[in-house]
Amino acid sequence: MDSSERRARIRANLGIEPISHGQVYTFQIAISALEQQNISLERRQLIEETLTQHKSNLIPLIVRRTEAYSEEEEYEVVYGADWCLVAKELDIEKLWVWVFDMNDEQAAAAKDEMQQLLGYSIDGENSVKGETDISSLIDQKLKPIYTKINQLLSNSLANTEKSDSEGKLRAIESRLENISSALETLTVLVKEIVPPLKLNLVIANEEEIKSALEEGGATKNQINAAWEAIKYWKQSGKVLTWQNLKKSSESGSEHKIKNFAKATYEKVKKFTDIRNS
Repeated sequence: MDSSERRARIRANLGIEPISHGQVYTFQIAISALEQQNISLERRQLIEETLTQHKSNLIPLIVRRTEAYSEEEEYEVVYGADWCLVAKELDIEKLWVWVFDMNDEQAAAAKDEMQQLLGYSIDGENSVKGETDISSLIDQKLKPIYTKINQLLSNSLANTEKSDSEGKLRAIESRLENISSALETLTVLVKEIVPPLKLNLVIANEEEIKSALEEGGATKNQINAAWEAIKYWKQSGKVLTWQNLKKSSESGSEHKIKNFAKATYEKVKKFTDIRNS
């Protein structure tokens, strides 16, 4: 499986399209004050060894776009703050990242789920017995592969038997495929941790809104009524909010929209969102 096929498979497993996936300069990643915590000596040594050996991180950090910091800092780390802190101290030039658009609630949920998944406490100090660090596991898998490759290169100077070399290469390729499979399994977990943002009614057009409601199981009458209510509050001089939209579902309200009832309002709220920023 080549790199392009692997990227396509990762996107398919995720079910969402990240803003980007690749390397960014370490100085572009901001770390919030809450994440500026001490790292245990054991974990710091593990991270330093991995970063020093590979000159970058093996597993991408989860970051989100932000404008809350300096002009240089375009991203805020959601998961992997300890890796980012140590990388900055070691002057690691670039880090691998998955970039997503996430609100504060989604970011907190993503961090919490990843910490539970990897088996250590939120403060990063009290490691659970038998802690499973994905980067460490992959590092362990890579070491014997590097050994095999070095052996193959050394042996090739003294042994020119083609069949023997091809057999070793096939074994190495098989191990690399196993690691690739493990990484792709991780992306499936990311899909559950970072759900896609709901459609924003503030900027969505009629077609997008109706399509989202149809996918949510709304009837044609509900969809049309919902659009009329949303369009009403998007008029000049009015403000689209959940509180105002609810008024259009209440009998006797001066803002009542025909056929837009409480059930329709709840369905709109379930499958869409109102974000003014």
